[in-house]
Amino acid sequence: MSNASQTVRKSPSQFWIQAWEQASGADLRVGSDLEEEKYWRENAAAYDERNPLAPYTQPIMDKVFQHLQPDDHLLEIGPGTGGFTRLLGPHVREVTLIEPSAAMYEVLCSSWDQGDKPLPKALIAKWEEAPEVTADIVFGANAFYRIRDMKSSLLKMHQTARRHVFLIQSIGRPFAGPLHAVDNGEWVDKERAEVLSGILDELNIRHRYDTFPIQRKNGMIHDVALIHWSNLQSE
Repeated sequence: MSNASQTVRKSPSQFWIQAWEQASGADLRVGSDLEEEKYWRENAAAYDERNPLAPYTQPIMDKVFQHLQPDDHLLEIGPGTGGFTRLLGPHVREVTLIEPSAAMYEVLCSSWDQGDKPLPKALIAKWEEAPEVTADIVFGANAFYRIRDMKSSLLKMHQTARRHVFLIQSIGRPFAGPLHAVDNGEWVDKERAEVLSGILDELNIRHRYDTFPIQRKNGMIHDVALIHWSNLQSE
């Protein structure tokens, strides 16, 4: 039997961990909470001036809004400076944020102006370490790059949402580099959105995977994935 035939293909969740571990060796921000927070202390204030995604996602958000109800409690993972929070807030009763960066949340607070909508309460914590919270809706956008065990994290999202989970993930450079790892001497690249979908398949969570061409502030067009699923048979 040849070496090639003996090679065991890694599952999507195993590949995610392998890519994370190799990335953490090359980029201190991936594995170090202190380095990540130092980066945002220096860059959070300018984040919304660069090339944010949220203002250009109307086709995606229209799909999300169809599933929201005025009395919903929505939990957002990794809101950053609040671009998507501001889009979601008017459609639900309450928003709770799980944000690992205190620096990013400070910028969100300082720029918050939603009329009669109060500033969302936040837990400053990584999603993997956050206390258990239940919500009608779980939402996250491009907030998964520092999560090592994505399988457990997706299962936690599934168990947290009473009704629906929505994940947004940019595809392709320069907006979202793929996961990459050296496996058996071979360099392998996989888009994060595709691996997320594959891990959900591992968990036997039926979901939709749709892509949308989004034109950004600088005129570049790239695909953005909306991955979502219902926890109700009726939806």
